[in-house]
Amino acid sequence: MMQKPQLRPCLALIKPYIPGKPAAEVERELGIKNVIKLASNENPLGPAPLALQALQQSLGSLHLYPDGYCYDLRLAIAGRCGIKPEQIVFGNGSDELPSMIAAAYISPGDEAVSIKPTFSEYEFAMCLMGGNINYVPLVGNDFRFDLEAVRAAITDRTRLVFICSPNNPTGSAVAQKELKRFLESLPPGVLVVLDEAYHEYAPAGAALNTLQFIREGCPLITLRTFSKIYGLAGLRIGYGIAPAPVIEDLNRVREPFNVNSAAQAAALAALQDEQHLQRSRDLVEKGKEQLARGLQELGLRPVPTQANFIFVDLRRDAKQVFLELMRRGVIVRSGDIFGFPTYIRVTIGTAEQNALFLEQLAAVLAG
Repeated sequence: MMQKPQLRPCLALIKPYIPGKPAAEVERELGIKNVIKLASNENPLGPAPLALQALQQSLGSLHLYPDGYCYDLRLAIAGRCGIKPEQIVFGNGSDELPSMIAAAYISPGDEAVSIKPTFSEYEFAMCLMGGNINYVPLVGNDFRFDLEAVRAAITDRTRLVFICSPNNPTGSAVAQKELKRFLESLPPGVLVVLDEAYHEYAPAGAALNTLQFIREGCPLITLRTFSKIYGLAGLRIGYGIAPAPVIEDLNRVREPFNVNSAAQAAALAALQDEQHLQRSRDLVEKGKEQLARGLQELGLRPVPTQANFIFVDLRRDAKQVFLELMRRGVIVRSGDIFGFPTYIRVTIGTAEQNALFLEQLAAVLAG
């Protein structure tokens, strides 16, 4: 028998991430066609046209190592955000950044505080480094943030606070004034990690101005991504913005060539494609109304959302509904993975995809 090294005890606590099934896999398994995937909050319009052109042009240099500093993309983001280039760090998707942050700041026994339900990668990052994470539940049927309760959960072992806004899977978000009071109340030595993967979808006037706090030197890093509204999920590229000393720490644990050259080229072009960005926002706003209206007609109350997905309580075993929808060619996300077994999360798709989802959901609930 093969004798392997002993697994680090803290890793036994990690639950491997289970992604939403690709449509092609469901089609193979069930022998059906034309499956639609509304499970992973992807942009149904696909990548920006300018990004596709830049991607094609970048393929001739794949034999060369990428620019580890992401020079051109760094300057473009710094210019758009009004920050210094040394205030940016890049990741292989924004998913990589929580692990980098934990690697920089967490020793065994250290703690983080987060909300619940939320994205599972924060717990993964803490477990990976032997740390612990304490959760504060969101409040009410609309899953409101209670940052006063988050502040009360901070101890002398707390090093990080993870906040996802708009939050995955609920779509709820933090208000600017509430975040300001929270940042002002923090004890020294605590860094707030604000995951803003969906911030481009927030309605006008509701989006957080986190860059203001960072310019003021607050202990805050905001995480952003090209996977969602920019439609580049398959290329895996995201970034963090923080005060320069934090970025300097993260570059100590960052892999040298963690962002490939094709992703850098596509992301740089995607930043310039304002038409695609606006089309994507418009599609989500119209789709949000379409789904909310359709769900309410089925007697359901969707959670108000500032993201490109909707969280809704079916008031029954959501796993069974999820499986039956999949048999009918519609993939959603079952809420049991978030600890809410009667909820589903559905990505806002095209008008046709939304209509098909509502039609099939009505049939499943009636059955």
